[in-house]
Amino acid sequence: MDKGSDEGVAWIRDLYRDEIRSGFLVTAHRKRIWEIELMMLAELERVCEKYGLSYYADGGTLLGAVLHQGFIPWDDDIDVMMPRPDYEKLQEVGPTEFESPLFFQNVYTDGAFYHITKLRHSGTLGLEHPEMRNHQGIFLDIFPLDAVRDGSPHMEKVALIQMELYLLSVQEELYRYLVAHGMKTYISVAAREALLKLPKKERYREYERFQAEHFAESKRLNFFGFELEGRYPHIDRAWYSDTVRLPFEGKTIAAPAGYEPLLHELFGDYHQFVKFASDHNGDTLFSPDVPYTDYYAVLDAKGH
Repeated sequence: MDKGSDEGVAWIRDLYRDEIRSGFLVTAHRKRIWEIELMMLAELERVCEKYGLSYYADGGTLLGAVLHQGFIPWDDDIDVMMPRPDYEKLQEVGPTEFESPLFFQNVYTDGAFYHITKLRHSGTLGLEHPEMRNHQGIFLDIFPLDAVRDGSPHMEKVALIQMELYLLSVQEELYRYLVAHGMKTYISVAAREALLKLPKKERYREYERFQAEHFAESKRLNFFGFELEGRYPHIDRAWYSDTVRLPFEGKTIAAPAGYEPLLHELFGDYHQFVKFASDHNGDTLFSPDVPYTDYYAVLDAKGH
């Protein structure tokens, strides 16, 4: 992607015209959402280049790059992965590197307890959680890629500590219940009590430090949140040993060199053309024109 986000730069062709892609109607409204997301991706690339960080297209974004040389026609966001060490550096520099109208959103910068990082655009609406009043502009999702269970005895123990630290920081009541009912623990009592005295976000910081310290120790990688959901794809670390550039909306996007086996692992026969719910099942309300703050103001005026 070209550096920066100068006004007048058009990332999407025929931005204000509907078009048919792969038999699917892509509206001008959707294309304008994509335009904003590509601008944010360009800014992410600028920061990654400045600090020598790696990112990789992931999930539907990677699939779109391979099959459509751009967005999947019915997709509405960009997902990227970053190896945990690069992700940690981005968390360090992001709050000052990304300037208005962009907002660098994570557990440390916003009231919501996000387990990933998002880039948001303040002049838009990307409403995921109507019950919350945090920043909810159009977004780009950045997932940390962590070491996870790979069958080795060492990583089995590491994974148990990962889970315990996560529960301590995110689901304290559940953690206390499980411990009271005999759950085996791997963190010392003293360390546990010290963690529980910390504010929730500081506990989460300790969890993330642990993930960073053990990143190099597993052959298998995954976003730990997927592990918690019972999604255990075999993602080989070797697939991320190098970066390639794939065509994406007339420019290029970074991808892991092992994108083919990765896509097979994630989607099976990924060349089989199947429409799936990559559009948040329609649950997210998008507008490239209405700021999320204006949306909240209307709700307040109606007494919601």
